[in-house]
Amino acid sequence: MQGKIHNRDSFLGSLAKKLGRELNTQGVERPPLPHNPHHDVMADFSQQQLADVFLEYTKTNLNSLGVSCNKEELSETLTSICTGFNAGKIVVSGDRRLAELQVTNNLKLQFDDVYTWDTDQAHDINIKQAEQAKVGIVFAEQALAESGTMVLYSAASYGRSVSLLPETSVFLIPQSQIVPRMTQATKRLHDKAQAGERLPSCINFISGPSSTADIELIKVIGVHGPIHAAYVVIADM
Repeated sequence: MQGKIHNRDSFLGSLAKKLGRELNTQGVERPPLPHNPHHDVMADFSQQQLADVFLEYTKTNLNSLGVSCNKEELSETLTSICTGFNAGKIVVSGDRRLAELQVTNNLKLQFDDVYTWDTDQAHDINIKQAEQAKVGIVFAEQALAESGTMVLYSAASYGRSVSLLPETSVFLIPQSQIVPRMTQATKRLHDKAQAGERLPSCINFISGPSSTADIELIKVIGVHGPIHAAYVVIADM
């Protein structure tokens, strides 16, 4: 930060003096917590149990579609989901993991209009494709079993609009990446920061289609963004 922050030391020194201590320029060790209940929730659950909790939550609390399949069944599963949502145009994130799973290629065998987010194209072209799509398909970094939340990291090739602009969002999540709750998701980010890794410019935590009950306590789904969501847990990933 040298050269970017002016008078930093004198400013911090003044604060330290007011607090009656010496200026500390070294890292501060976080004190241990006497109780850690946030680490105890579902701590002894297997990955299968976490997946079961997650899928049940998406169905009962988020009123969304939740299914489990293996990689061999993924193409048939996505075809069934897209057909069920009357997909006309489908947009797929440019995430390399979706390419490795042959998502776009397999969908093109069943649907006429499938587009993959392409960083070689002008940004407004990609945005227009996402706006016109009925279904958007993305790959999630993690899923939180407790709240049915998807954790999405931003990257240029992923196309954040893919999960925001189409009427339906379809999330693919490896079963191995389902964690109990926000505690574990933020720990991964903390560990990355501690290791000096570059963090994503944006991290989205998405818990189902947007909704509100502000007016007369009547719940309305799809206030902004996608109206529907589908969650595909890939059991052998």
